[in-house]
Amino acid sequence: MIRYFSACIIFLLSLQALKIVGQDTSRCPSGYRLMQVQDYLAAAAAFSGCLHVDTTDYYMINSLSFCYLQAGDYANAKYYYHRLENADTFRTEALMRLASIYEASQDLPKAIKYNLALQKQFPGNPAYLRKLGTLYLQGRENSQAIQSYKAALSLNPRDVIAIQGLTEIMISTDSLDQADSLLAKGIEVDSMHLGLNLIRSRVHYRKREYRQTADLLYSLSFRTELNNYYNKMLGYAFMQIDSLDKAIFHLQKSLLHESDPEYALFYLALAYERKKELERSDWYYAEAAKAGISQNIGQYFRGRARISMQLNKNRDAIDYYTKSLHYEEDPSVYFYMANAADLHYTDKTKALEYYRKYLNSGHKDQELVRIAKSRIAAIRELRFMKTKQD
Repeated sequence: MIRYFSACIIFLLSLQALKIVGQDTSRCPSGYRLMQVQDYLAAAAAFSGCLHVDTTDYYMINSLSFCYLQAGDYANAKYYYHRLENADTFRTEALMRLASIYEASQDLPKAIKYNLALQKQFPGNPAYLRKLGTLYLQGRENSQAIQSYKAALSLNPRDVIAIQGLTEIMISTDSLDQADSLLAKGIEVDSMHLGLNLIRSRVHYRKREYRQTADLLYSLSFRTELNNYYNKMLGYAFMQIDSLDKAIFHLQKSLLHESDPEYALFYLALAYERKKELERSDWYYAEAAKAGISQNIGQYFRGRARISMQLNKNRDAIDYYTKSLHYEEDPSVYFYMANAADLHYTDKTKALEYYRKYLNSGHKDQELVRIAKSRIAAIRELRFMKTKQD
């Protein structure tokens, strides 16, 4: 959004320079002189003084608005651009500037209002329809966004930005086949478009077409502008097809500049667990739990518990399973706690407690239920035999 706003300002700066040429600058010579040397605050002060003499000089109001905009005083810039909305000579420029200012300040209703005015003024220009689609999408007004994007595509079927926006909505509503079909049309227009290809990789992944996901992403590996998202997605895809070393390579690469590493750490833990590199796996599960901001933290402690059991650290496993229950109530955890207690303690009191909790949880896994009942019966029999011997 900031890039878009900056681009608009650069474009409009060139318009402003053109409009100075041919103007009568004698009404406020100091203002125009300061404006041309880009001392915008001083120029704004000069123009403000001159406006007290002639409050209807729209050329001067436009220059004053521009100076406030360049100086970063958006409140005053908006105030004066609003005064130009009904001035025929400057109406279009005022609408464009107001649309950009309100978008940059995240005032979506007003950004939409001014883009609608521009679209009404230029009905054959798909750019405003496309922009409206993006603004509606940001405001989660999906039906309006769809209408705008489709209208833009009716004017220009090769508009890849409109295609991107529309496919994002289709993905969010699980219309994956429709999204894939539309993306294919966009990629026909620009086969090397990075955004379209990355979105299509997400569609493949959501459709569980993991090999296609990996192949598509790998084909983009020569692109220098690839980011952490690319490496994470490629890592996830390689995980799903058991290319564990490749998954680890790309997931670790994604961590180099990652502000939210939780899921990459989790998948690294899974990869090392599958490779039976248990100590490394445990470290990544621990790091995922530290970084965790999602509702999946319980899953990371269950991972640590599994690793502990494989390392015959059954007491640690019980602790990790217990911690996992603080984040997520998973009835199966009681079975695995019972199993760990059964292995760790000679006295089976804890094991019985957890097996009973599991059976009382109503969990439907028939095999685990069978094993729990069998172990309870076996422990009771052992206790009976021991009592009889005593």
